[in-house]
Amino acid sequence: MARPAGARNVQFDQRRNALISKAQERLALQTGESPSFRELALAAGVSVATLRHYFGTREALIKAVFAHYVEGGERHLKRTREIDNTEIDLEASLKDFLTRIVRGWTEGVIGSLHRIGLAEGLRHSGTALDYLQDVLEPTLQALEARLASYVSRGDIVEGDMRHAALMLLSPLLLALLHQHDLKGARCRPLSLPTLIDEHVKVFIRAYRRDAHHV
Repeated sequence: MARPAGARNVQFDQRRNALISKAQERLALQTGESPSFRELALAAGVSVATLRHYFGTREALIKAVFAHYVEGGERHLKRTREIDNTEIDLEASLKDFLTRIVRGWTEGVIGSLHRIGLAEGLRHSGTALDYLQDVLEPTLQALEARLASYVSRGDIVEGDMRHAALMLLSPLLLALLHQHDLKGARCRPLSLPTLIDEHVKVFIRAYRRDAHHV
């Protein structure tokens, strides 16, 4: 009996996504060494030839990992870009955004993607660009859009929102790397909620429109 039209593509995509999931799990392991294409195939339970059939190269496989999870996280990026006009409290809104970053890092795959991007990107320029374009920049640009909405609403002053996004996000990313990925909690634990509270207050003092009219 002939296979229905499109069934081959569906089966191919399902298999490919399963391989991406296995590759992501292996790449995220902090073993101190970057896994080879053969090791990634072994972790996925397939031959190198099979992995090459679906992705071609190791670099293409890693790019596929980034693209797959960013596509799945589009609703989170949309939530970041678009502020709820009922959220009149700027401080609470910013705290909520940063808290969701922490939750996604510690409970989801966000931390894994950044860990993979940094580990692989520092070794391979092509992977570095994929990480920037598919993981880091979408988050930064979504935050830039959110901050621009605050400007339009009159909450914060006009300025370069790319700079503002970097200033808001960078301390939290460094703290997450310190505490979770570098295991800094073992030697110098840090309260991330307290950091968020203090950081948001400082950010608002610098950017709130009312503060510039005092």
